[in-house]
Amino acid sequence: MKIGIVVLATNAYFVLGIRFIKRFMQFYKGEQEIKFFCFSNIDPKDYLPEYYNFVEYIYTTNDNWVEGTNLKFKSIMSLEYSRIASDVDYLFYFDADTNVNKEFTEEWFIGDSVAGQHFADQDWMKEIKGFERNSRSKAYIPFNTTLTQVYTYGAFWGGSKEWVMNFCRTMIEWQKADKSWGYEPGNNDEAYSNAYFHYNPPSKLVLCKDFSFVISHKGGIENMRDVNLDVSELKRDLRKYKNQNINIEHGKVTADRNI
Repeated sequence: MKIGIVVLATNAYFVLGIRFIKRFMQFYKGEQEIKFFCFSNIDPKDYLPEYYNFVEYIYTTNDNWVEGTNLKFKSIMSLEYSRIASDVDYLFYFDADTNVNKEFTEEWFIGDSVAGQHFADQDWMKEIKGFERNSRSKAYIPFNTTLTQVYTYGAFWGGSKEWVMNFCRTMIEWQKADKSWGYEPGNNDEAYSNAYFHYNPPSKLVLCKDFSFVISHKGGIENMRDVNLDVSELKRDLRKYKNQNINIEHGKVTADRNI
């Protein structure tokens, strides 16, 4: 079984994407073959050990954060008939600012169609979910829905390659439909994925208590949504420690033992 991991790491998010790839492999204790698809405007090869031949670089660019976060579906669709993804059985999307701090196997996230319960679903969003409430939007979920309400991450989802492609195809169609009348949901791509999972429950829902990674962990870097944010110092240190395990804490790259 080969598992593909998609990371969209453009602009300043590149440094966090490198952190995620390296820490994923540092803590992964499963026996399956892992392959990363790194969509970025920066080639990762100079920031990763030479033996990381399981990372495919796909050049991608965007001009602003909203465009970047909405780009994930189109990016993944580009892999549907691509040679570099032809042998992948499963595909999973993780936001670049995801961090890994403990050992894991794929068992916690593997499944035919998978979503993750958002941490806020049991916190400030517990009573009034953050779904899209504009009835004209393709992401619309009414307040009086009779279906089970679970708010899920836009930062994580996946499943079989075939399911992921069909899911992304639907997401793109919904985005285009809303853009045709100039509308962008308040929670961007997360609004669409929540609507999909609301009406098409995943075969596996990863509950907060079972979620093994840390979502939206930016390592102390501020203003990440600024596409012009200067991360040259971080990139320099990532290159310096390319053959070591690393983390990003308090806005700085920290190095661990050799890989």
